[in-house]
Amino acid sequence: MCAVVVLLILSARLFIFGADGEKIHSRPGVFQFRTNDVIAFVGGADVVSQQGSGHLETLLTVALQQFSPHFRNLGWEGATVFDHEPRDFGFPPLRTQLQKAGASIIFLEYGRTEAMNPTNTLKTFKASYEKLLDTCLQLTARVIIVTPPPFENGGGLLPDLSLYNKDLSSYAIALRELANAHRLVTIDLFGQLNSVQMKLTENGLQFTSRGHATVARVWARQLGFGNVAERAGETSENGEWSNAQFESVRQKILTKNRLWFHYSRPQNWAFLGGDRTTQPSSRDHRNPSLRWFPEEIERFLPLIQESETRINQSAAAIAK
Repeated sequence: MCAVVVLLILSARLFIFGADGEKIHSRPGVFQFRTNDVIAFVGGADVVSQQGSGHLETLLTVALQQFSPHFRNLGWEGATVFDHEPRDFGFPPLRTQLQKAGASIIFLEYGRTEAMNPTNTLKTFKASYEKLLDTCLQLTARVIIVTPPPFENGGGLLPDLSLYNKDLSSYAIALRELANAHRLVTIDLFGQLNSVQMKLTENGLQFTSRGHATVARVWARQLGFGNVAERAGETSENGEWSNAQFESVRQKILTKNRLWFHYSRPQNWAFLGGDRTTQPSSRDHRNPSLRWFPEEIERFLPLIQESETRINQSAAAIAK
């Protein structure tokens, strides 16, 4: 199948347009959305929590509906640019995970955890980020750097994490410089969310459901999908979109994300690829030379595909 690409080249600059015709970005460099793109989110706990809210993926799914995108969350709690590999013994490195997922677009979101460690420096941060970028750019030229969202005062007896925002601002500047140096698109969450008046987090760090929705809107607007963000409407305290069609898509996405999580990060990884693959319970009782688990885990894939079909059908109804 021929890939569908929406782009317009003017005055030696690339102008990219989303499914609703809004301009995504205008800067030197190359970036397009294509049919059946696999969009991977890579980062720490903030990225992990995105798949549990589904707000960002909902907006991007509707905005890019004509491209039938596939979203794969590869976030890992505690991951940093200094140590972005998973902790589980025998777990594949990030490069292998991206290759297996078939990632064609990669969103990188790091910097928050790094800024909280006083022993880190901008020099070491940029050097480590360069190495991570090199790994990703070897797989696809379509990498988008995301600056980290600001911290907030936790309130009450909780610490005032907003004190870290001075250092985080320097990290955000460094990320924008890296993006410019590599001619990459930037999603500037730090710059945009600094002016938001409402409280976005539960404790200064972890986002509320409404906070996730707000971040998703900012993210979508910077990609040129402001119209889609507005159509989704406001969110209730528990994160439900006021637009019932968008909320229906979000619920389907949450179902798909649970399937993807169990497929990509099975709780009993030790038996699948860790240090217990030689145990009798990891092998077929009729033929000990055969391992049943690797084949069984792949049964998640058709379930994920079925979920994505339902998601695309619901998104298509909104796009009409």
